[in-house]
Amino acid sequence: MGTEQLIIATIILFFSSMTQAMIGFAFNLLAIPLLIWTGFSLAESIVLTVIPIFVQLVTNAWKLRHEIIWDDIKIPMAIRYITLPIGIWLLYTVNNLDIDTIKQFVGIMLLIILAVQFFITFKPRKTLPLYWDILAFGASGVMLGVLGMGGPAIVLWLMAHDWTVMRTRAFITAVFLLASPVQIALLYWKFGDTLLQSFVWGIVATPIVIVGALIGLKIGNSFNKAKLKKTVMFFLFLTAVISIISPYMK
Repeated sequence: MGTEQLIIATIILFFSSMTQAMIGFAFNLLAIPLLIWTGFSLAESIVLTVIPIFVQLVTNAWKLRHEIIWDDIKIPMAIRYITLPIGIWLLYTVNNLDIDTIKQFVGIMLLIILAVQFFITFKPRKTLPLYWDILAFGASGVMLGVLGMGGPAIVLWLMAHDWTVMRTRAFITAVFLLASPVQIALLYWKFGDTLLQSFVWGIVATPIVIVGALIGLKIGNSFNKAKLKKTVMFFLFLTAVISIISPYMK
């Protein structure tokens, strides 16, 4: 990785963090495709986002520590721990493909995620059958491993619950945080020192990512969040489409 490439990566992480803070999602959905466009491999792109996310999760978990209901997360985390290694194995396989195929793969998966979030709705209820837990958190574990995008399936699962805002925030923070160390360990175990520079630069970029989040919070509080969300969704859609068709644009 050259210095210029790493600087561009930091800018991407900054704006992705700002977007996440503005509308409540989209950090990895935005960062990973753009990092791949910049010349990073899929595995390097995921690793660049892992450390900044982990630091933010630790901070949020500490603030929400009294709101976390541990009984809520036992089954979801068990399922994610089982399926996360499958996703890492898939990542190892996909990462060895040519860059154009990887771009198309990421673009197609991003389109599927956006379509699911846009078209699928649930009537909130107190509990869901166990098979919904297995489906949602199984998919989340695999997607976290192969794409670094484990959030969308969990968000849909949460939309089907009539929980309070604080309980929802505490749940998703705890589930994400508990998966991060395992994800980092599996990435290093599978890829070894080839990802060491990405890990280090993720640490270096973390303060800048936090600044982006603080700026995003201010922007989000100053503008209509519904309009901001639509704008970001459209940009993500364009990102996915360009990723898919880019091999044919040369």
